[in-house]
Amino acid sequence: MDGTQTRVGADESEPGFEGIVGRHPSMLAIFEIIRRVAPTDATVLITGESGTGKELVAAALHRLSARGAGRLVPVHCGAIPEDLLEPEMFGHERGAFTGAVASRLGRFKIADGGTIFLDEIGEMSPKLQVKLLRVLEDGRFEPVGSVVTQQVDVRVIAATNRGLDEAVAAGVFREDLLYRLRVVPIEIPPLRRRREDIPLIVAGILAQLAAKGLPHFTVAPEAMALLARYPWPGNVRELRNVLEQMVVLGRPEQVIEPRDLPVHLVAVREQVEMPTMPWQFGSAGIDFYREMEAIEDRIIAQALRLSGGNKKEAARLLRVNRTTLLEKLKRKRASGSPLAALLGGPLPPPAQAVAVTLGEPVLAEVPAAAAAAAGYEAVL
Repeated sequence: MDGTQTRVGADESEPGFEGIVGRHPSMLAIFEIIRRVAPTDATVLITGESGTGKELVAAALHRLSARGAGRLVPVHCGAIPEDLLEPEMFGHERGAFTGAVASRLGRFKIADGGTIFLDEIGEMSPKLQVKLLRVLEDGRFEPVGSVVTQQVDVRVIAATNRGLDEAVAAGVFREDLLYRLRVVPIEIPPLRRRREDIPLIVAGILAQLAAKGLPHFTVAPEAMALLARYPWPGNVRELRNVLEQMVVLGRPEQVIEPRDLPVHLVAVREQVEMPTMPWQFGSAGIDFYREMEAIEDRIIAQALRLSGGNKKEAARLLRVNRTTLLEKLKRKRASGSPLAALLGGPLPPPAQAVAVTLGEPVLAEVPAAAAAAAGYEAVL
């Protein structure tokens, strides 16, 4: 363990740590937390947007622990139907429910002596949260349909892309469970907040694809600049998918050029390098305050798109306090601003609808009049 600490903490030539690529200060801090926490049995809550690599952090925590020789058992709480999640996690007895033709061990029992990874823990129902809380407290549970208590020795690592504090405030997630899960919090930053790591990640992904038998591609500097400039709402997972597409469909020269990239990546460059003014001066001039309000709407909408609708992250991108952003949105809703309509406020009577494409399903359709009033075009 000491050798690992020295290597990761001091050798900047290393591209990452335990399969997690990055040299950004935020990632180096995460590597340090992993090294310190892994040898313990402390419960860890990993947060971050989808595609940031939460499962890689969980795997590193398990691999570097004393439980590394045991099993790492994943449970995707959002992918398993609610009525099946409890028997999946805790097992069931024969005849406990329709279709239970035989007894079955749950994943907690399978993970005994190892680690269980509860991915998307925010999707778990309140009823099941109570049972999980007991397991965290004393390692005890009863399989579905059984009165016999089972005991397990399992380390719990949980992950979520939801704001659990907001879920607690909304009454859909237990506050006491959140405290038990968040003994050690690890927040993974989105890719757009560590753009310096993108060339490293690209090189790693291309090497992995080559190891699977695909051609070994490189990326032209101009194309790499576009990859580093794109906000990547799907994070590393989206970047991997794009690169795999480029390799599979790539040219014989095995070099990814700007012309090979998907159109939406190139469009970002065009929008940044060739901004257009949303107004036109006429002989009568313009309504200055109305135009400034429209510009503010566009900037806020762009921040909300890049943050996936997360207002805290949008406020960070805008460099304003979260309360300031919330007050602005509240005022815009009250005034009937087109931005408020886009965010879910009351809409005027339907007119001819126009699509507003943001790359994320935050905004869908708005009346043409409202879009025009805010200066929205085909791409916001």
